[in-house]
Amino acid sequence: MRSTDTRHLAMPAASAGILMATYLLLRPYGDADSATSPEAAAAYASQWWVVAHLAGSLALVQVGRLGLRIDDLLGTTTTFAARWTGLAGAVLVLPIYGAETFGLHAVGRAGLADATAMTLVGGVRGQDHPAGMTLFALGLLLVTVSGVCTALAWQRAVRSGRWTAPAWAAWPLGIGAALVLPQFYLRPAGRVAFGVVFAVAAVVLAVSATRAQSPSVLRPRETTLRSGVKTTAGSLPS
Repeated sequence: MRSTDTRHLAMPAASAGILMATYLLLRPYGDADSATSPEAAAAYASQWWVVAHLAGSLALVQVGRLGLRIDDLLGTTTTFAARWTGLAGAVLVLPIYGAETFGLHAVGRAGLADATAMTLVGGVRGQDHPAGMTLFALGLLLVTVSGVCTALAWQRAVRSGRWTAPAWAAWPLGIGAALVLPQFYLRPAGRVAFGVVFAVAAVVLAVSATRAQSPSVLRPRETTLRSGVKTTAGSLPS
C-alpha cells in the first residue's frame, strides 16, 4: 500500500522555490543588453554568476524530484508522466546550464583582459549549433509537462479524497514551471519578479503538503458498541 504522507512533497517543492529565487535574485545581469559587452564579461566573471546558475540548475532538478515524489505517493499514469518528464527534462537542460555556469565564467574572466575572448560566448551557449538550443528548449518543455502533471495529480488526489488540502495548491507552481522558458526573454526586473513569484508558489505547495491529512486520521470516528457504550475507533470504553 502506498503512503499518503504528503510531507514528502514539501522538501522538493520548497527547495525548487528557494533555489529559483536565489538564481534570479543573485544572477548578475550585465549581459542583458549585449552578450559580448564589457559589462557582460564582468557578469560572467563574477562568482555570483556561478552561484546563481548552480542554484538555477538545481531548482529544475527539484521540480523533477517533486514529480518523482508524487509518483511514489500515487502511482498513476499522470504521476508516472510527472516523474519521467521531470527527470528527462533536468537531464537535457543540465549540459547547457553547466556551460553557462563554468564555460561563460571562464570566458568572462578571459574577456576582462582580452575582449576577443567574448566571441566564444555563442559557442559556449550552444547558439552556434542547433542541437544545443534544441536540447535546452526540449528539456524546459519536459519540465513544464512535469509541473503541470504534478499539479493535475495533486488536484485529482484531493478531489478523490486521498488527502485533504486545497485542490489548487499545486497549480501556481505548475504554472511557474511552464513559465521558466518564457522568463528568459524578460528584462532583469521581470526575471527577478518571476523568481519571487515562483518561490511563493513553491511555498504554497510546501505548506499545503505539510498540513494535508489523510481522511482516516482527520478525527476519530464514533462507534457504538453492542453494549450501548459510545467510544471512538481505536480506544476502549472507560
